[in-house]
Amino acid sequence: MAFNQSKYANEFAKEKYDRLNIQVPKGRKAIIETHWKEKGYKSLNSYINDLINKDIDQGAGEGNGQNTNDEKILGGG
Repeated sequence: MAFNQSKYANEFAKEKYDRLNIQVPKGRKAIIETHWKEKGYKSLNSYINDLINKDIDQGAGEGNGQNTNDEKILGGG
């Protein structure tokens, strides 16, 4: 049986990573893509991970009691 690179990569990712799917308003995706590329990131994933890590390291947003409208609608806060 031949080695299936795609199957291996998918199984590896499934074992090693969690997935997060986000939604943004129509048209915003292109703006975000331009922004992370201008900032020098190699991927959207690396940009988002960096933002999250910086936020966690700074303790930003802890206990401020603020929710965005999306969080209220989706029950996220």
